[in-house]
Amino acid sequence: MVTGEIYGRPVDMQGGPLALVNYRGEFGTDLMADAIGAFGDGTPDIAVLLQIAWAMAKTADDAVSPFPKWIREFDSREFTLGDTAGAVGVIDSAISAELFRGRPSRRIRRRLGRCLDSLAKRLGRRADGLLHR
Repeated sequence: MVTGEIYGRPVDMQGGPLALVNYRGEFGTDLMADAIGAFGDGTPDIAVLLQIAWAMAKTADDAVSPFPKWIREFDSREFTLGDTAGAVGVIDSAISAELFRGRPSRRIRRRLGRCLDSLAKRLGRRADGLLHR
């Protein structure tokens, strides 16, 4: 299990088969395909990353609310462009630690890691540009 802070709130996340089942049950699609597709055009799909974080949180604690309610439980004042890069980093770390543990997944883990690293850097530069206007 991994604990990370997403938008100012600590979230326990755990991977494994149940995370895949929770994700499919809530969203009707495949977690792994969506994780890779979240970076298809070079811009992160933050909603998909939050869905993945939710599935792992639900796996860690079955009492976690359904996704729409879970999102509403975050303090909306914590949702800023600068914090988005941090949230992406936390979710990326949890995905890497919890879903890509084995040796066969090394190539996927590296590809996803490169995408997330590139994304975090771009978001950071964008946030810096907005702050210095």
